[in-house]
Amino acid sequence: MSDEPMQGCWSGKTDRVLRLAGWYPGRSVSTKEWESVLREQGRFEIHATARRFLTEFGGLSVPFGGPGRTMARMEFRLDPTLAAWDDEIYEVLSEEAGAYLYPIGAADRGNSYLGIAPNGAI
Repeated sequence: MSDEPMQGCWSGKTDRVLRLAGWYPGRSVSTKEWESVLREQGRFEIHATARRFLTEFGGLSVPFGGPGRTMARMEFRLDPTLAAWDDEIYEVLSEEAGAYLYPIGAADRGNSYLGIAPNGAI
């Protein structure tokens, strides 16, 4: 398989990594528990883009690291509850990004946060 984009979305290499993590075309998981946990704590309110992203990719864990083009690739886990107690950090990140970021996971053994803006930027 080449590194050519798959159906215009991403490279063949990315497709292989996602499939190894459990992703497949048409994957759909419930976001209700994640949303409930974060909403009950009064910390995060999900937006439609985050819900769509997590429905397809939530719960995936990619343990693969290695060399990259501009920096090393690092493992990541797509679980928004990893940020359950870090709402203040997301407030600062949202302010810096100029858009509300909803948590979608963490990378680099929890040293980096992953958030998604309403426009889909991660």
